[in-house]
Amino acid sequence: MADLFRGAVRRTTLLTILVCSLSLTAHWAFMYWYLQHLRNHPDLADWTEAAKTSYASQAMILVMVASIAGNFLAALFARSFGYRRAIALLCVAYFGAMLLAYSSPRPHGELFWLLGPIGVCQGVFGLFTMYLPPLFPTLLRTTGAGFCYNIGRLVAAAGTVVFGLFSKVGDHRLALLYAAWLFLPAAAVAWLLPEPPDEADLR
Repeated sequence: MADLFRGAVRRTTLLTILVCSLSLTAHWAFMYWYLQHLRNHPDLADWTEAAKTSYASQAMILVMVASIAGNFLAALFARSFGYRRAIALLCVAYFGAMLLAYSSPRPHGELFWLLGPIGVCQGVFGLFTMYLPPLFPTLLRTTGAGFCYNIGRLVAAAGTVVFGLFSKVGDHRLALLYAAWLFLPAAAVAWLLPEPPDEADLR
């Protein structure tokens, strides 16, 4: 692992850690808080627990199905624009989708369908497994990709709790809104990353 912080590789390592940490923190904050926010929505105050659970399950299915579609869309973007630009574009789109959903209180039905575009943007993480390894020299590929991504996961675990501090009891809209802003610096850092050596072969 020490080799990841030597010579020219160090810049790639630091930038990759930043991209993973920023994007995963925002993503995990969404994944952890959105269902709780939906279940505690004022429109659902008179619903039974069973009805709330059913509604939350439908929301989760919507996000999951949308994220599957997002993986294919992300692959299309990567082929058209390159991995680096596709990741930056989808981070900006993820920010925009969350901003639209959580910038102001919305009726539960409207909020439900706005989860779809957010799910589509989650396809960005499908690109990481293909983009990150070739950024590193051959003998460091799995170490570099695994180390940077998992450091990002550790940061995201702490960041999810930190953003939860912005929540009122039962209302996590502000936590979700503030977390969304992390996608913008993630996009900016992604733009600074190098293209993989075989990028030209994909287009």
